[in-house]
Amino acid sequence: MLLSVTEIFALSPEQKSYLQSLGSIRLCTAPESPPLDAIVDGEHTGMNAEYFKIFKSKLPIPVELVLSTTWNESLVMIQNNQCDIISLVAETPQRREYLYFTDTYVQIPFVIVTTQEKFFISKISLLKDKPLGVIKGYAYVDLLRNRYPEINLVEVESRTQGLEYVSSGKLYGFFSGLHLAGYGIQEGGYTNLKINGQFDELSTINLGIGVHHSKKPLVAIFNQLISEVTPEQTKRIDNSWRRVQFDISESYRHITFIIIVCLILLIGFAVIYLQARKHNKILEEKEKEQWHQAHFDFLTNLPNRRLLVERLEQTLKSHQRNQKQFAVILIDLDGFKEVNDSLGHENGDKLLVEASKRLKQSLRQSDTIARIGGDEFVALLTHIKEDFLIGSVLQKILLAFQEPFIVEKNPVYVSTSIGVTIYPQDLKEGENELTLLKNADQAMYAAKKTGKNNFHFFTQSMHEEALYRLDILTDLRTAIKKDEFEVFYQPIIELPANTVTKAEALIRWRSPKRGLVPPDKFIPTLEESRLINQVGDWVFETASSYLEENSNNSFRISINVSPVQLKTQTLKHWRERIKASPKLEGKLVLEITESLLLEAETAKDLKKMRDAGFKIAVDDFGVGYSSLSYLRNFPIDYLKIDRSFINDLTPNSNEYYLCQAIVAMAHQLNIEVIAEGVETLEQQNLLKSLNCNFIQGYLHAKPMPVDEFNAFIKNQG
Repeated sequence: MLLSVTEIFALSPEQKSYLQSLGSIRLCTAPESPPLDAIVDGEHTGMNAEYFKIFKSKLPIPVELVLSTTWNESLVMIQNNQCDIISLVAETPQRREYLYFTDTYVQIPFVIVTTQEKFFISKISLLKDKPLGVIKGYAYVDLLRNRYPEINLVEVESRTQGLEYVSSGKLYGFFSGLHLAGYGIQEGGYTNLKINGQFDELSTINLGIGVHHSKKPLVAIFNQLISEVTPEQTKRIDNSWRRVQFDISESYRHITFIIIVCLILLIGFAVIYLQARKHNKILEEKEKEQWHQAHFDFLTNLPNRRLLVERLEQTLKSHQRNQKQFAVILIDLDGFKEVNDSLGHENGDKLLVEASKRLKQSLRQSDTIARIGGDEFVALLTHIKEDFLIGSVLQKILLAFQEPFIVEKNPVYVSTSIGVTIYPQDLKEGENELTLLKNADQAMYAAKKTGKNNFHFFTQSMHEEALYRLDILTDLRTAIKKDEFEVFYQPIIELPANTVTKAEALIRWRSPKRGLVPPDKFIPTLEESRLINQVGDWVFETASSYLEENSNNSFRISINVSPVQLKTQTLKHWRERIKASPKLEGKLVLEITESLLLEAETAKDLKKMRDAGFKIAVDDFGVGYSSLSYLRNFPIDYLKIDRSFINDLTPNSNEYYLCQAIVAMAHQLNIEVIAEGVETLEQQNLLKSLNCNFIQGYLHAKPMPVDEFNAFIKNQG
């Protein structure tokens, strides 16, 4: 039963329906982290509880607290789907495997606790080789390990244990959030401890709500709730739980004496502190300046070779743990020496500064670009999920240097020779980050030998593959501009009358250089580069125009829809196109692959398309992982039996009984069946005996250009 909801919080009909289906939201939290979060006698208390009071007042269904004893137990419970959400959680790569994350709603300053006699700590790098406590299972543990692999982290079970170890000298320091550290020091009575430092490189911990992968719609709902928390509410909650109160039982005279003594001591300490702080600040500024001069190129302000090697070493360690790819790209400016000699060093320096800007713009924000000397630069590309990304970056760099540099109002052309090496395949056991730089250097010289203004991979097989994919991608872009694509139509025959009532629209590429290219040679590249959206729109428009020009009440055309098109939500204007042309309603069939049925959002997307007037067909059925009973959850009109079941179709064969089962069960679900790859009269007769609705294949016609297709239809009539 839905609760009343304030008018401020507006839910979409889909969100209301989703929450109605849930009935309640199960919440896991941190049971032992006061003042941020805690469970006391089964009751939720702390800053987080205050926020959830606000959220609960606006939600139409209750939020039920799932009790746990430790934070690690809460994490295990959400992994096992015993909770729908977990609060005050930081995002890490490991947690992304089972959680989606909302926006931040609590930010906690990140500090270190030490004993009173320790000097102020301004950088984490100063703590190398010192034992430092962290709470097991907390997100900042992974962040520290990934960013500072050289520091010695000691995992403890709780905040109390960490503070106790620091107090007794077992640990040099203990990492924590400011609220948690202050609360723990006061509650534990640790008079010998202090909050010693906060770090620029890791200044705050951003906490949001983690949503189990099976409850993704809750992300948008809680993001909306978080956005509606007012600054006044945030300030009230923060002040309420950060404030520390003391019970004073001493007499007024005693208190007055203590205050006077404290003031005298405070003034003395203040003078000493201010002098020391001033001195430390001067030293710190000098240290920062010296560090910057030692690690950054004075001309371009890019990282220099020293800093690059340090980052490369850290990247190598983190990727060895995660078993992920990264690439080292060495870029040399072709012809720079001639420019420097002819126009002077001052103009050469200006060109280098402009070149560094173009290189930086060609990379992702997460990548590193460094100048290692003269006219040589190195790019470090991390966390590469697809090899295609490397080719894309290389193409951007080459294109960036096609435009001339303007030096003293004159255009100057400088190209690039690029060497590429990839971890882990180019690094043997026992080799280090310097080997990768050497590999990239060798590959760069290979690029120069082959004519400059190009790139070369360290391994020949990758080099050839990258060149082929880049070449075919370039040709595909040209094909789009020059209208080299065609739509062929293959008739679909209705049984038992053997009449043509449908056709499938199939794209073909008639390349002047390559001839008629089969779809399997270029469709994957279209999908990887996202050009499939543009080409798919053209196929849709071509088929739509054909139907409008050749109006027939019963004729339909099928269009193949790539998973990329469905996932990137590019089909909205298709629905608008049908709405604007009543002739098209019910005439277009969208063919999706069977694998898409396993995607969580597919049912919702297909319903939108079907409501707009499209029919839906599942292509190549039987070769994926779905089942006929699974189809009950989707708005499907047609099922296309994969040709692998038809090739060996004979009476009493396994294929015969499989087709018989598919047709019978599909009809029970009011789904019509189309058999693909029908090439013999025997196959047609067997399918007809099984009450298959339609057949498609070379028995009746191959895919053909539109003129041949029109003639075929006319002859059939």
